[in-house]
Amino acid sequence: DLVLRLAGQEKLLCSSSELKLLGRHNLANVLAASALASAAGAPIEALRQAATSFSGVPHRLEMVREWRGIEWYNDSIATSPERTIAALRALERPIVLLAGGRDKHLPWGELADLIWRRVRHLILFGEAADLIASAMDSRRRAAETEGIETATRIHRAGTLERAVELAAELAQPGEIVLLSPGGTSFDAYPDFVARGEHFRELVEALG
Repeated sequence: DLVLRLAGQEKLLCSSSELKLLGRHNLANVLAASALASAAGAPIEALRQAATSFSGVPHRLEMVREWRGIEWYNDSIATSPERTIAALRALERPIVLLAGGRDKHLPWGELADLIWRRVRHLILFGEAADLIASAMDSRRRAAETEGIETATRIHRAGTLERAVELAAELAQPGEIVLLSPGGTSFDAYPDFVARGEHFRELVEALG
């Protein structure tokens, strides 16, 4: 439950299961926004309505389409490994991840660890493909030493167009295809919005 405590009194805002937003990071966002709005005088009824009806904005874990039993998510806003980590933690089903773009000189190791545990297929595109592949190779060698196996398979796509084509071939019903690059768009697009809109167009054209 999300509870508002104010002036020594507690009021139920809503259950976390009522939120349309995905992920613990968005749970924290709802709590912060509710606390600020309450301090500004908003009534609990208005907070509850906003918390349970807001479904997010484009390019931020945006559900684009369900196609052949596969859900396609646009998280083009994820221009750093940390954002991709948050997206992966927000989703529970098997994932086909599209990652790449331009590197921001941030560490990829923690993301590689999570991909190793959560992603069935990793499709790399853009300038950062080699860096991510190298981080995954380091994780693979460490896992072999630890006697840990993974089902993650790595594919090279080059472009976002080819990445979507590959994802359509590899994903199975009940799985999620997630564009959450971990890098900026500047190797191929003017900004993350243009990249996300192109992804949406490619996904909507499937089938």
